[in-house]
Amino acid sequence: MKYRKKPVEIEAIQFADDPDTLIKINDVLRLDPVNVSYEDPDNPVLKIPTLEGAMTAQVGDYIIKGVHGEFYPCKPDIFEETYEPSGRSVDGKLLAEKLAVPSKHELDKQSRDAQRRKGFL
Repeated sequence: MKYRKKPVEIEAIQFADDPDTLIKINDVLRLDPVNVSYEDPDNPVLKIPTLEGAMTAQVGDYIIKGVHGEFYPCKPDIFEETYEPSGRSVDGKLLAEKLAVPSKHELDKQSRDAQRRKGFL
């Protein structure tokens, strides 16, 4: 049997080790406390409490607030393949503007489709 993921709207912010992003993670997503570990100063990680225990997010990962208020990290490539902009604003900015760039997977698919139409594949 095959299954399809239900369309669910989530809130997410891409983790960066800067004050503005950390404030957004706290104020917009309501993750409290925002706990960044600097054990390795060149590789700060955000520690996220989850039902399964503490998870860590590296710079560039997305911090997702799920439908039921749970938090979890997501790698950028997985995020871009799984989610698309809803067109709603987050923190006064249109999230769709940032995420409107096609993912590498989508660009590869478009290229393959174009090659098929031309008879190369």
